[in-house]
Amino acid sequence: MRLLVSIFIFVVLIGLGVVSSHPASANVWIPDNEFLGYYDSNGVYTVIGAVKNTEDRPIIPGVIINVKDGDKEISDNFTLSIVNSGKDIPFKIKIPEVEGKNAILEKPQVSYVISAHDALSIDVIYDRTLIKHPDGHTSGFILNNDTSPAYGVRVYAVIYGKDGKVLDTGKSIETIEKMEPGQKITFSIYPDSQLASKVSYYSCFALGEDPTQTIKLQRNGQPFYITYVSSGYVNDAKFDDFAQSVSFTIRYPFPDKGFVNFMIPEESGDQKYTVAADGKPIEFLQSKDPDGYWHVAFNLAPQSTMHVIISGFEQHPLLPVGNFRNYLLIIIPIAAAIASVIIWMKKKG
Repeated sequence: MRLLVSIFIFVVLIGLGVVSSHPASANVWIPDNEFLGYYDSNGVYTVIGAVKNTEDRPIIPGVIINVKDGDKEISDNFTLSIVNSGKDIPFKIKIPEVEGKNAILEKPQVSYVISAHDALSIDVIYDRTLIKHPDGHTSGFILNNDTSPAYGVRVYAVIYGKDGKVLDTGKSIETIEKMEPGQKITFSIYPDSQLASKVSYYSCFALGEDPTQTIKLQRNGQPFYITYVSSGYVNDAKFDDFAQSVSFTIRYPFPDKGFVNFMIPEESGDQKYTVAADGKPIEFLQSKDPDGYWHVAFNLAPQSTMHVIISGFEQHPLLPVGNFRNYLLIIIPIAAAIASVIIWMKKKG
C-alpha cells in the first residue's frame, strides 16, 4: 500500500503528457552548483540536483538527464512531486547503465506544468531536535500543519559540505504512510557512506502526497495493480491476458481539456507502451519516475467518452499458467479446425 500511495509523486507526468507543459524558464531551473554526478559507495553512477520554483504558483516538474559514456549517449526522463511557489525539490537518481569512469553529465532539461493545488503543509521543525549526528546522518521531526491527513510522506534534503558546496541529496528512510492533522513524527536521512565524514549541514523539507486511485485487476489469475490520477472518470478496467493489454472506459464531462496519468509497476527497463482510443492510436507520453514506475499520460478531449487500450506489457507464454479460460479460448478453435480437416479428408478419401 505504501508504494501505491507514494506513487503520487508521479502525478508529475500528468503535465508532461499534455500540450500545456512548459519548457524550463528563468523561474524554474536546476542551479549548476547543485547538479552533479558521482559514483556512489556501490560504484553506481548517481545524479543529484534540486529543482527551484520561483513561479508564483505550484508546479509539477520533470527532468531529462543526459550522460555521455564513451560512445554511448544515455538519456532518461524522470518526474518529481508538486513544488510550491518559492520551494525546492531535491532528487537523487541512480543510472546503472553508465559504466565508464569518465562519463560526462550534460546540462539537464527541465519542464513543468502548473499544479491544480499546493502540496500539503508539512513542515520540518527547525529547533534543537534537528540534529546532525557524528556519523553524518541527520534526524528530526516533521509536523502536519494541514487540515487534512497526509499520505506517503517523505522528507528530502540537500546535503552540504564544510565548504558550503553541495555534496549529496537524501530522502528519509522511514515509511510514513499517513499523518493526521497536527501529528508530529520523527525522520532520519543518511548521506552516501563515502561522503559522511564531509557533511556539514542539511537543508530539509517534507512532502506529503494526496491519495491516488488504485485499480485492482486480475492478470493471469493473480492480482495486478495500476494507479492513476485523472481529472476524468476511469471505469470498466480489464486486463487481457492474451493480448497483454489493459482497457478502460474514460469519461470526461467537462468543457475544458482534461488529462489522465496511469502509473504502472516496471517489468523491464525497455518497455514501450502504445495507446489507442476508440481503436485509433493517440499521442501520449511515456516516462519513468525515480522509484521505477512507468507513467503513461495523455489528454482527454472536452465532454468526451472513450474506450482506451494500453498495450506493451511484458509478454508471457501463449498459454499462461493458471488461466484456464485462455487455454480454452486457444485450444477449442485449434481443435475444431483440426477436426474439420480430418473429417474433410475422410470424406474426400
